[in-house]
Amino acid sequence: MAALKKPSDVTAVDPDADHAVAARLLAEGSRSRLAGDLAGAEACFEQAIERSYDFAEAHLALGDLQAASGRDEDALDCYQLAVHFSPQLSAAYLALAAALVRAQRFDEAEAACRTAISLESAASNAWFMLGNVLKARGDLAQAADAYRVAAQAMPLHLDALHQLAFVEARLGRYDDAHRNYRVLLAAAPASPNAHHNFGLLQLETGYPQEALASFRCALELQPGTIASLTCAGHALRDLGRIDDAIAAYDEALALQPGFGDASGNRSQALLMRGEYTAGWHSYDIRFAATGTGARTHGRPRWRGEPLAGKRIVVLPEQGVGDEIMFASCLPDLVAAAAHSVIECNSRLVNLFARSFPQARVRAIDAEVDADIAQADFEVSAGSLPRYLRAAPELFPRHVGYLQTDPARRKFWRERLAVDGAKWRVGIAWRGGTLRNRQYLRSLELADLLPVLQTADCAFFSLQHGDYAGDLHTLHSRHGIEVRERALDAGGDLDEFAAMTAAFDLVITVDNTVAHLCGALGMPVWILLPFSAEWRYGRVGAALPWYPSARLFRQPQPRAWTPVIAAVAEALPQYLVEAHVRPA
Repeated sequence: MAALKKPSDVTAVDPDADHAVAARLLAEGSRSRLAGDLAGAEACFEQAIERSYDFAEAHLALGDLQAASGRDEDALDCYQLAVHFSPQLSAAYLALAAALVRAQRFDEAEAACRTAISLESAASNAWFMLGNVLKARGDLAQAADAYRVAAQAMPLHLDALHQLAFVEARLGRYDDAHRNYRVLLAAAPASPNAHHNFGLLQLETGYPQEALASFRCALELQPGTIASLTCAGHALRDLGRIDDAIAAYDEALALQPGFGDASGNRSQALLMRGEYTAGWHSYDIRFAATGTGARTHGRPRWRGEPLAGKRIVVLPEQGVGDEIMFASCLPDLVAAAAHSVIECNSRLVNLFARSFPQARVRAIDAEVDADIAQADFEVSAGSLPRYLRAAPELFPRHVGYLQTDPARRKFWRERLAVDGAKWRVGIAWRGGTLRNRQYLRSLELADLLPVLQTADCAFFSLQHGDYAGDLHTLHSRHGIEVRERALDAGGDLDEFAAMTAAFDLVITVDNTVAHLCGALGMPVWILLPFSAEWRYGRVGAALPWYPSARLFRQPQPRAWTPVIAAVAEALPQYLVEAHVRPA
């Protein structure tokens, strides 16, 4: 707590009279603040404190004024004095908690909230502030609990209900979030933020038509809002209305040129429409759009110049799947340059080194050395297609640009053999992360029952993570055995690739396994949501990046049943026509 200041007037002999004057000054300062006379208000609050130094309400009012003008340290001092002089003043504890959050002193802020909670008169607001503290600290589950108590204590506490719905969505508690947004919007139908955030939830859970309606409601209430215009574009894109989506992005960019979310998604929409030249040209803003800085070693950026006699460094992309996909451009680059250095995720180093022996491959976190410092150019992997894949005919019909160790592949073919089964089939049923369309890209293992009942097949899990419980439940309830993977994709992908290449077919959702199989040139069937990522386009069963892939698409949002039925129907015929791949 800040050291107590001494009052300047030490001649006062009537404390009650001083307090009465201080109270009038506080009231006058409050009126001045409401009238917009902030300097006058501050002078009144300071005079009130001079007349009655232990006047907690005056310290609180002065702190609020200072906080509003960005003087957080001064405000914090005032709030600490307020709670010192009036330990029962719950509003001061809440203001103190907010100031402590701004100072990132979360433990102290939580303590202040819990003190306020002990003062029943402010229970709802105190629980709400506690939720804000916990949310700021990243404790989303506890924040949701606090917001829920606040909303229950005061059913019309709409801010608490809004925050509860928002945090539930962030936690993936989608049913609860949907329900609370509906309650919120029934009580506050004129809240553009509530409509916008509900739209985001609807997008994330596969309701693009409903999301579009939510964003349009937000725009009716608050026209010209850049974020809502852009998100309306996302909904249109997810509905397959690519031209309309691009128009929405253009409208947003006309209002705020360079807006990252709009420009980044506009480039992807162009690529989905097959406009590679324009799409790749604008794709280079992806780092700004995602809030991540482009990795650099300070070398000149390669922009398609001739590479004969030149040295170039390739810098990694945001995720392992992207690194694998964009690596399809590396054979072209390595062949053109005198010397190439490929940086990548450490899990990919051994696999890339085997696959691109003419280049030097190093981990992303390796120390910078002379080989890097002397490079003529550097380029991000995702920028390579701009110069090497500017038209559909420039995508090679490769049979696999990643290479596994033949001996290890033979080892896994033998190890994965199952008596009585002619075919080894790997499966993966979950993709993405909570913030990366996991809900849309994933299904339940039991949903695959029509596929898993195919005769003459031994099915193996290639799903990353601990899903042994799913396998046990499937077997106990349905008598179907899916064998646990022998190796997890979370480790070195060189050995995992050798194991994966030992399968006759892999059936997977959109995840790293799909990219790895396609890059290895092995048969892979990819199950896609209705609003698939840009790389898969909007229609068709073929994928230019991976000629060995076959795409199975949802015919409408959230409709996995027809996808699985199509796979179950196609699989027996495929096995009849296919030949056993050589070991």
